[in-house]
Amino acid sequence: MNAPASGSDARGRLGPVFYASLLLSVVFVAFGLIFPRGLTESLAAIREVVVGTFGPVYPVAVSLLLLFVVVLALVPVGRKRLGGPDAKPEFGAISWVAMLMSAGVGLSFLFWGVAEPLIHLADPPYGATDPGSAEAARAGMRYSFLFWGPHAWGIYAVVAIAIGYASFNRGSGMLVSAALRPLFGRLVDGWVGNFIDTLTVLAMLFGIATSLGLGTGELSAGLASRFGIADSYGVKIAIVVGLMTFATISAMTGLGRGIRVLSLVNAVLCGVLLVYVFVAGPTESIMSTLGTGVADYAAAFVPMGLATEGAAGDAWTGEWVYFFWAWWIAWAPFVGTFIARISRGRTIRGVVTGVVLVPSLVSVVWFSVFGGTSLQRELSGAVSVSDTAGEAKSIATLAVFDTLPLTGLALVLLVPVLALLFITSADSASFMLGSTTTGGSMKPPRPMRLMWSFAAAFAAVLLLSGGRDSLRGAAVIAAAPFTLILLGMVLSLFIMLWRDRAVPGRRDTS
Repeated sequence: MNAPASGSDARGRLGPVFYASLLLSVVFVAFGLIFPRGLTESLAAIREVVVGTFGPVYPVAVSLLLLFVVVLALVPVGRKRLGGPDAKPEFGAISWVAMLMSAGVGLSFLFWGVAEPLIHLADPPYGATDPGSAEAARAGMRYSFLFWGPHAWGIYAVVAIAIGYASFNRGSGMLVSAALRPLFGRLVDGWVGNFIDTLTVLAMLFGIATSLGLGTGELSAGLASRFGIADSYGVKIAIVVGLMTFATISAMTGLGRGIRVLSLVNAVLCGVLLVYVFVAGPTESIMSTLGTGVADYAAAFVPMGLATEGAAGDAWTGEWVYFFWAWWIAWAPFVGTFIARISRGRTIRGVVTGVVLVPSLVSVVWFSVFGGTSLQRELSGAVSVSDTAGEAKSIATLAVFDTLPLTGLALVLLVPVLALLFITSADSASFMLGSTTTGGSMKPPRPMRLMWSFAAAFAAVLLLSGGRDSLRGAAVIAAAPFTLILLGMVLSLFIMLWRDRAVPGRRDTS
């Protein structure tokens, strides 16, 4: 196995994880190029098996992960600092939150913020209410809060704390396998560790490729609607290549300059866009949506999280609950590891607050403003896009924005926000892919970051050839093995904290 970087700035070296990941990636790309239809059919078949057998595990596992990190923050061990009692944060609070938010939500955040409540309005969760009704609007909002709220961010927190503690407090490399050392012992230095880290790399690739592919499809549809540019495969490739080029440049400049600066700019522009829609949109309706949405969400928190509101085997559960938790879990390897990388010097309680509470509040406000606006426009008859929002979220978003004053200003803000949401997720992913394939290096070599940027782009392009079903299937498949790893990380972290309970600043490499 690659030698651990011991939480230092070591650049690492190539080993079995790199070569195995590269080989499997090349095989995937080659198979997709030679047999594109076979790739699509294979992903669909595997997805059906995974959802049918493993899907019900997702909501239970995600709920347990959230409960674990909340308890962790509340008990005394939450005062432990990643890196020991004298460790100082590498990044300020604002930069840190901006970076973890930019890595964690991606391009989909904007489109889903407008479109998801509309989709649920036309197709209410579990068919419990009439489509197009006020009750359907309320159900759509509380489920939007569910899919983008604490349950989702709790997944990232588990990975971030487990890997951060293993790396900064116990001298291991910044690797998923290193966080599992209490369970597997020295086996993580051999084939077991290599296998786990290779699975992590593949989950990273599938996770980022899914989001880049879905986001690219939405951008292409939006360009076709607004400017008459053909919604073709060639245009999608051009979008991926163009934005990934900027993402690669950002990743090559490192964390302190490229990724941090772009994340801050992204946060500012998103904030300006949010304020604009709140002020220019139906402010009173937005406030009402926020209040009723939070109340409904709190009242149904447990049954929604455990997916018990519908009948067992309900198709809606598979299409929404299982997919969303699989999507977040597939992103957890790279986002959680990235958050661990930037969280040295922060307490466990601080990480939970910054990774779960703050982003969840942002998500609630974001969906209340954008979703509240889209629902008001739809219910008032100003737009009629709820039936098509699921197929083209970008078109629904543009239609809603067209109802606001100073539409030109909105589009001026929208373009850089879309680009930065794409770029800041992709550059963080390529950084962490480079890190994982060089033994958990804190500063992965630039050639590694460059190579994995293009690997993610190729995967996204290939998945795009199979359409949305291939993209969704890739996320669900990637999440299945990593769900078991996540549960193992919970147990492993508990063991590490229990062993170190008497000595808060202990650095143990056993």
